[in-house]
Amino acid sequence: MEDRVILKNMPTSIRGYVFKDDDGAPVIVLNSRLSREQNRRTYEHERQHIERGEMDEPTYNEYGGK
Repeated sequence: MEDRVILKNMPTSIRGYVFKDDDGAPVIVLNSRLSREQNRRTYEHERQHIERGEMDEPTYNEYGGK
């Protein structure tokens, strides 16, 4: 399955985040105001959360939600 990725205009202090959509599939949100290289690093960071299954833990909340 391909990752669903959204580019969103956010303050530059927010690099990105991941959440589950209504179907339970992960969605990675990246900051459209940041460079391609920064977004690549943020994407990899968010993929690690998904791969480690952290989003299924009831206490997962890296930055306070979406």
